[in-house]
Amino acid sequence: MTTSTSRIFELPALPPVLPAFARAAFSATRRSSGPVSIPEWSAHVAGISFDRKHLADYNALCGFRRREAVPLTYPQALATPLFLYLMTQPGFPIPLMGLVHVRNAVEQRREIAADETLDLLIRLAGSREVRTGLEIDLLIELRETNDDVLWRATMTVLKRRKMTEGGKAPAPEESPLAQYLSLDAPADIGRRYARLSQDYNPIHLFAATAKLFGFPRAIAHGLWSAARTLALLEGRLGVTPRIYDVQFRQPLLLPGRAALRFTQEPTRIDFALLDARGGKVHLNGTLR
Repeated sequence: MTTSTSRIFELPALPPVLPAFARAAFSATRRSSGPVSIPEWSAHVAGISFDRKHLADYNALCGFRRREAVPLTYPQALATPLFLYLMTQPGFPIPLMGLVHVRNAVEQRREIAADETLDLLIRLAGSREVRTGLEIDLLIELRETNDDVLWRATMTVLKRRKMTEGGKAPAPEESPLAQYLSLDAPADIGRRYARLSQDYNPIHLFAATAKLFGFPRAIAHGLWSAARTLALLEGRLGVTPRIYDVQFRQPLLLPGRAALRFTQEPTRIDFALLDARGGKVHLNGTLR
């Protein structure tokens, strides 16, 4: 499809990230004087295989136990070069640097084995104006060779109008059955996750680069926080996780310590990641 707003990029392999970050740096000058129109673009790579060492490093960094199945959050980290490629193409209307991850919804039909070969597709799936800026949805899918969708994630990012303290979520209501776990985010976790995921958004790397976008210090990658939370909870679920929905509320500044509060049923866990004093919600969601 070749219209100006609709296009499919067929790629032979995951693209290198260095050219994408060069384009992302130049995209900082993009400005729009009116409503922004997000193009209907998608990118596709056939025959993706999992690198065992990369998977093992991801499991170690996020706290997953060693196993033959791929963690529910891993394919999204693998897809980073593809969405960087798509969102830095000429004609994409907004700068990539400084985008903030605000929501994530993952579902899988079954567990994915580490030795499988699958097709990877990413699509710009819509946008909307909200009080704090422009939200953009990216749909990521892993498909079997017959085009059946095995795994899907909807990733929502926000282009801020300006830094604001608004939109704080109240802490979830206390439950008498709530349990707590501790989660530590070291000062260098943003750089370590960036090396693994190839997502070098400057808000995650150093205090100096995060301040350019209005943050007092570097903040943890949302996908690392979500993966670390999943690693702490999935063994308690009692069944193989199929759906993992997360809303990112307030940044987890680095270094940081948080309390993971959760309540569980036989096939569902509701959770919230709170700051050490319990007054701020970093993220919350459901695992089932």
